[in-house]
Amino acid sequence: MTFTENFQNAINDYQYLLDKKYPQKAIIKIICDRYSLSSVERTILFRGIAPQKIAINRQKKIIDIEDVKNNTLYVDAYNVLITISSYLFGNVVFVGNDNFLRDASEIHGKAFRDNFFQKSIGLIIDYLKILKPKKTIFYLDNPVSLSGELSSFLNEVLAKNNISGSAETVHSPDYHLINLNKGICATSDSVVIDKSGVKIFDLARNTLVFHFKPAFLSLL
Repeated sequence: MTFTENFQNAINDYQYLLDKKYPQKAIIKIICDRYSLSSVERTILFRGIAPQKIAINRQKKIIDIEDVKNNTLYVDAYNVLITISSYLFGNVVFVGNDNFLRDASEIHGKAFRDNFFQKSIGLIIDYLKILKPKKTIFYLDNPVSLSGELSSFLNEVLAKNNISGSAETVHSPDYHLINLNKGICATSDSVVIDKSGVKIFDLARNTLVFHFKPAFLSLL
């Protein structure tokens, strides 16, 4: 996918209206109708463009790779797995104007679980061996079906590869991640990034860069 002149104009107008504090849901409809955007383009706007002040504040929370070593990494498991799986599946992934990688698919975790989650986990595990965090804790949504089985699989893989950490099913990973007072949070979830009091590491993006060195579409 490439950014056409039409889509770039839509991005510019959408950014302008967001910065003027117009309601997001209202302007997304206006812009999509005005420029006849596709569903993927709409999703890119909605997920990838934040008001400039918010985008800058998110960028300031990004931690360097070197700072992850010997620190505890708390992972928003489904967020990271779905982003990596989207890339493997061939869906559009892109860097938002806050410098975080996101996917433009409307497919959720269940669709990827059988075919892509295991491969995504393998990629993450191989990268963690290079990254060398002190400990890695994966949080999975307990209400999501098969989270228990995925948690057990992750724990087996961590143990097999001698990586310190664990996978846990919790009612709300967002709650745990937002309320961290130490360690590093691995997510690209906008709400978690905005509310978290710790630094953020884009594990999905860095994992894909390590393995594939892709040239992501960028809204920066």
